[in-house]
Amino acid sequence: MLNKEVLTNVFKKLLDEAKNSYDDFNSVDAKIGDGDLGVTILHGLEEVNNNINKFTDDMGANFMLCSQAFVKKSGSSFGTLIAFSFMNISKILKEKNQCNHEDIVDIFETALKTILERGKTKLGDKTIADSLDLIIKKLKESKNYSEVFKSATKQALEDFKGKKIKIGRARMFEDKTKDFDDPGMFALNRLANVFPIDTI
Repeated sequence: MLNKEVLTNVFKKLLDEAKNSYDDFNSVDAKIGDGDLGVTILHGLEEVNNNINKFTDDMGANFMLCSQAFVKKSGSSFGTLIAFSFMNISKILKEKNQCNHEDIVDIFETALKTILERGKTKLGDKTIADSLDLIIKKLKESKNYSEVFKSATKQALEDFKGKKIKIGRARMFEDKTKDFDDPGMFALNRLANVFPIDTI
């Protein structure tokens, strides 16, 4: 069950992992982009945690705070996608005090839909959207969140090894991207290490 307490715990642990993986995120991103993915993720999560005392029982309001945090601290395209995802999630969770399994599936489906539309990408382009899609499929079969998040994000990376990244600046590198992980997919896999969260 996802509620204020669990969400608070999740974002604290995400920040710890973002600090630990800061250099790795930037390095993976530098191979095909600006090399600022670590900056984007860390600064966004720092701002969320700076405002975490404002979290209430309204899960929708909490995700809106997260959206505003990423808007404030990240001007990158990835940060903008995260901000819009949190904003749209906040709308579907308005005035909900806790989220059941179906709500958690809805959260990921909303994030996927937002990234596909706002990022002007599609499944198969080798982006974080492909990781989210696999998470959703596995969530519909299992409520073991820790296992789902870790296995789905790892499998997504493996499934796309040897395939080109077809969106963003990476397109300029053409076949070279077959040898690289997509930075967003890599980051999501690393962030999945924060689970299990005891009360989810």
